[in-house]
Amino acid sequence: MTAEGAERHQDAGNSNGLYAVSKKTLTKRRESCARHSSLVSLNCHDGSDESCLKFFIIFRMEQHEVEVVWSYPLPFAAVEARHPKFLEFVYSNSGNSYSVEDLSHTFVMTDGHGVRMYGHCTAFVNGEAAVSLSPYPWCRFFAQLATLFRTNGYDHGKAIVEALCRSPTPPSGSNFVLSTSIPIVFQRPYDRLCSFIDTSPIDLINIFPETETLFSVLADLLLEKRVIVVGPNFGLVSHVVMSLQSLISPFDWMHILAPILPSSLMDVLAAPTPYLVGILNSQIPLLERVPIENCVLIHLGSTGICEGVRYHNEEKHSLPNSGTFSALWIGYTTFKMRDPHERTARDLCSLFLTYYAALLGGIGICGAGAHTLSNASPKDVPFYKSLMNTQCYSALTETIQEALADKNHAWINNEFCVALVRGHAKIYPQHYQQLIFEENKGVEYTTRYENCFGSREELTALSAAIHGCGGHQMGAGRLFCQCLRGLMKHLVCLKDHSVLVTLEASSFARGYGDYDSDPRYSPDFVEMMVVQPSNDTK
Repeated sequence: MTAEGAERHQDAGNSNGLYAVSKKTLTKRRESCARHSSLVSLNCHDGSDESCLKFFIIFRMEQHEVEVVWSYPLPFAAVEARHPKFLEFVYSNSGNSYSVEDLSHTFVMTDGHGVRMYGHCTAFVNGEAAVSLSPYPWCRFFAQLATLFRTNGYDHGKAIVEALCRSPTPPSGSNFVLSTSIPIVFQRPYDRLCSFIDTSPIDLINIFPETETLFSVLADLLLEKRVIVVGPNFGLVSHVVMSLQSLISPFDWMHILAPILPSSLMDVLAAPTPYLVGILNSQIPLLERVPIENCVLIHLGSTGICEGVRYHNEEKHSLPNSGTFSALWIGYTTFKMRDPHERTARDLCSLFLTYYAALLGGIGICGAGAHTLSNASPKDVPFYKSLMNTQCYSALTETIQEALADKNHAWINNEFCVALVRGHAKIYPQHYQQLIFEENKGVEYTTRYENCFGSREELTALSAAIHGCGGHQMGAGRLFCQCLRGLMKHLVCLKDHSVLVTLEASSFARGYGDYDSDPRYSPDFVEMMVVQPSNDTK
C-alpha cells in the first residue's frame, strides 16, 4: 500500500471512530480513568462521580424503517451527530442465531484522542433494540440492563435507566447507589483485576477446545498481528473479540478494535496497522476483495466452536515454552477440570495475569532484558524480541516504572504489580520488603487480595496444580476430590460389560453464557451408575 493510500485509510478510520491513535497521544489517553486499559491509571477502578451509562436508546425496526422509541438523557440526534454510522452497528447482527442471547453484541467507537466508547446492543425478536453507550466494556452488565428494561415494561424500565444514569460509578465490585424507589441492586463488575472481566472469558474454554490453539491466538495478539474473527453472527463474533482481550491483560490492545465490522467499512482491513475485528461468514466474499498483506483468520462454526485458525502470510507463534509456561498449562488444565459452577472469571484472569508477571518481570523494566534473553530458549528469543517492539509492551513497561517509582506505593493497589514484585524479589528488593510489610499488617491488604493468585505466592507448576489457578486455599485433597467429581460426570456406561472413562473434560458450545445455567452440570443432576461385570469379565 502506498503512503497516500495508508493516509486515506487512516483518515477514514478516524471519521468512523474505529482507529486508535499513535504513541503521541498516549499521555492524554492515560488521563482518562474510564479508559480501556487494564493497568494504565492504577486508581481508575476506585470509582467516579460520573455515570457509567452515557446514553441509553431504544430503537424499533418495522419494514426496514428504524424508529427511535426513547433516548436518554439526550435526544438521539446528539449521538448521531457524533457517530454518523451508529445505526449500522446496531442493526448489523444478521446471520443464523440459534438462541436469544446471540442477539446481544458489542461494538466500539474511538474518538480522536483514542478514548473508546462501547456500544452494548441487545436486539429482541419483536424488532426492538436496546443500546447502552458506556466507556466501560461491561458486556454482561449492560445486557442484563437491557433485559431488565424489557421485562419491567417501559415505565418501570425508564425509571431504572434514569436512576442508573444519575448514580455515580462506584469502586470495582461495589454496589451502585440508586433511589430507594428502585428495588434492584446493581453491582459493578470486579474489573480492578481485568478491565474486560465482564466479557465472559470462561466461554473461551468451550470456544477453543484445543488449549494450544487458544495460546497461539493469545501470542498473536501480544505480537500485535492483524486478527480477524469470522463467525455465523455478530453475537458470537463480538463476544470472542471482547473476551480474548481479558486473557492478555494487563497488556492493552491499543490499535483498531472493531468487534463487529459493517460491510460498508470493510476497506478498513486494508490498513497497514494491527487490528482485532469481527466479521460474518456472509462477508467473506467482500473480504476477498480487500488487499490484505497478512492476517490471522479465526473461523467459528455454527455452534460457536473454533474450527480452525488460518495464517495468511503470517508465522504461527505460541507463548514462550518456559518453566512458567508449564505452570500456566497445568493451571489452565486444572481450571478446565473444575465443575463449571465453580469456575470464576476472576480465577481465570488471575492465572494469565500472574503468568505474564512471571514471564516479563525482568525484561526491559529494570535493565535486565539482555540477561533474560540470554537465558531464554533459542526458539523463544524471536518471540521476546518481537514482543519488546510492540506498542502494548512499551506502554505497559512505562506504566510499571512510573508505578514502582511512586512514593505513596500506588503499585500495591494493582494485582499485576504485586505479582511482579513477588515473583522477582531479587530485582525489586525494596518493593518486596514493602510488600511483606503490608502483608504482615494484614487488614485491608489481606481482604483486598484474598482471591488473587499472584498476590499470594509465586506461580509454579505445584502451586498452579494445588490451587487450580486461583487464590483459594483449597488444598491438594479437596482439589483431587473436585477433579474426580468432574471426571465422573464424563463416565459413560456401556451395556456390553465395559466402561469408558474420558480423562479429558470435553465440552461443547451452547451459545455464550449458556453453560452457567445448564442443569446437566449441576451436582443435583449427576447420576451415579454402577456396572456389575459378568463372571467371565474382570
